[in-house]
Amino acid sequence: MEDKVLAAREIGIEPPPEWLGQSDRNFVFLIWQHSADYPVIRSVAELVLSADTKIVDAVCKEFILQGIFEAKVADDTKKMSDERAARQAREIKRAAYAAAAVTLDAEGRMLLLSERDVVIEIWRKTTGPRVKAAAETAIDGDAAAQHEFLVSGVTAAAKDDLDDAIAAAAKESLEAAERLKRRGEMLDAAALIGMIPDEGKLAMTDDNFIRWIYNLVDADPDKVEVRAAALAALRSSDPADWREFIDNGMEVANKKDTLRVRLEGEAADRASALKIKNDAAANGKDNLVTAATHALLGDKPDVISHFLLTGRNQVAPDSDNRPSAMSWQWRNLNSDKCLATEAGSLASGAVLVQADCAETDKQRWIAMRVYNSAPAKYRIINAQDRAKCVGLETDTAANGTKFTIATCKNAEDEFFTYTKVGDNYVWKNILAGRAITVLNASKVTGAHTITYDVNNGTNQQWYPTNTRLLPGQELGEAKVLRSLAGHSARLQSDGNFVISKGPKAVWDSATTNGVRLINQRDGNLVLRRADGLAVWASGTHTKGPSTLQMQDDGHVVLYDDSDGSVTWNSNIWDISYVSDMNDKCITVPGTTFGSSLQLEMQPCDGRIQQQFMSHEGILSFNNQCIDVKGGGLAPNGTIVQTWTCNNGPAQKFVLQGDGTLKNPASGKCIDIPNSNSNNGAKLVIWTCSTGSNQKWHKAYF
Repeated sequence: MEDKVLAAREIGIEPPPEWLGQSDRNFVFLIWQHSADYPVIRSVAELVLSADTKIVDAVCKEFILQGIFEAKVADDTKKMSDERAARQAREIKRAAYAAAAVTLDAEGRMLLLSERDVVIEIWRKTTGPRVKAAAETAIDGDAAAQHEFLVSGVTAAAKDDLDDAIAAAAKESLEAAERLKRRGEMLDAAALIGMIPDEGKLAMTDDNFIRWIYNLVDADPDKVEVRAAALAALRSSDPADWREFIDNGMEVANKKDTLRVRLEGEAADRASALKIKNDAAANGKDNLVTAATHALLGDKPDVISHFLLTGRNQVAPDSDNRPSAMSWQWRNLNSDKCLATEAGSLASGAVLVQADCAETDKQRWIAMRVYNSAPAKYRIINAQDRAKCVGLETDTAANGTKFTIATCKNAEDEFFTYTKVGDNYVWKNILAGRAITVLNASKVTGAHTITYDVNNGTNQQWYPTNTRLLPGQELGEAKVLRSLAGHSARLQSDGNFVISKGPKAVWDSATTNGVRLINQRDGNLVLRRADGLAVWASGTHTKGPSTLQMQDDGHVVLYDDSDGSVTWNSNIWDISYVSDMNDKCITVPGTTFGSSLQLEMQPCDGRIQQQFMSHEGILSFNNQCIDVKGGGLAPNGTIVQTWTCNNGPAQKFVLQGDGTLKNPASGKCIDIPNSNSNNGAKLVIWTCSTGSNQKWHKAYF
């Protein structure tokens, strides 16, 4: 009831009790009756009341809750679109009533009926047998059949009724048949513009009848072709030209007008939907962006029209998505590879596989909740074009069916539910009743995903990660940002936000009870407790919207989206140590990042074995630090190796002003023995000198 009070106040009315007791549909009719001073609201109310019978109650509810307020502040594009759509729908109905010789009610409510209800009204009130039969057929058909009846079927049936009447009259008198034919042609012509001429109009001479038509359409922007044809006929002094206009010319001109108005309306609807999409993107309404993208696919004016009327109000809030708003990568717990399509294809039919994670929206997915679904169900939509949904290769419930992507069609094979195993998701296809599963628990790039009985195996468990947080996105159910090199920014279960290189924490928020890290649209990065209280923040409000990026070097940076400037950063990142002697980099050999690996020199190429972070020593991956073997007062020639980080003296190195990397505990420097320039030259410590084989500089790759 409060919703109706607020809606009525939008047109300056304090609704009396009898208004509030009305059904939603009747309440919207009252709004329509009393909104003459609010033309956009009136147009939208007219469209709402004209909705299909199956959805009109839901559409009226949405209008009361939201639509009337949007109409009040509508921009020019939407105003024109709504007004044109309402006018077009009204004129189709008006012309159909006139063709069936059904008189409109004084208050105009008959023009606000759904198309099916208009057909029923014609069926009830027409006296033409052919019209009644055609209406009955349309009533039993679908919405397309009912629309076709109103646009052209009723006119054709009315002409058949006229032909029957003429044929019957001809048996009595050819003169009577001719009079009836002329009368019928004038009625048909007037019906094209939704008019039923009285006997006085039907008694006019042809030229005066055309003048009456001309005066009716002279100021009508939807009847420019009819106006032009009428004017051309009136400029002729030949009665045959007048009769030709009434018999045929007006119908031809009206078809041109109808086509033009339809195309203009479709273009206006597309522009309005595109405006909604762009505004949604600017305002961070990501699900609405996706819904608008679906509506704009292909050349489907009816889909766009439905989106504008109802679909845009039937979009789940972004917060209902999983793990949260916007797009995420889904990593498989067994393989640590990401959900992707074969060869990155976005073509319909592309097979869903696991692949090495990459920085691309082709590997990001929107787990978008289906509006008002209970229990909740989701569609998994590709973030690159927002048009492709994950579904089944074939509609079967059998194990072993491949998952593919295809243009979203709102079909059962696109719907999923989930269960959680710890922080991981198991996605179950509703049609198949089986989980997205990596075939044979493979860890190989390119392995297919198939349907399989839910068993919560690691090859069925997926966890959401990302390299970024967009404005409005958060770490909550999703716990981790991960760089492609293996760094992570994780919201721990203890409420601490921690940045790590491998398993080694290098930065934290020093909090204990945070549950949601939110990249707010005002530019502030905020960690909040369960009750919403902030426990840590970047202090960058008013500097947004911004994007939080986990960079490949492990640096976590908040960038202002407007100019790319840095508003906050973790102030710790990877660097490489380059020899002044040969421009080669200190490198951890192999790929295991184990202990006791002697460091060596290799050409600099940015590989992760050449990336080090200064934190309680010089940190590599797998919690391994650069270390002097044996520690203490190690002699010249002692190898420089990897060892589990322990913050001990053997792992302390200082880049001196002269370029040497000195271990204070031994008093010696990292050295390339004998100035060996070959790839693979092993590193040791040696008495510090001025030689270039002990000189280093930092670089960023």
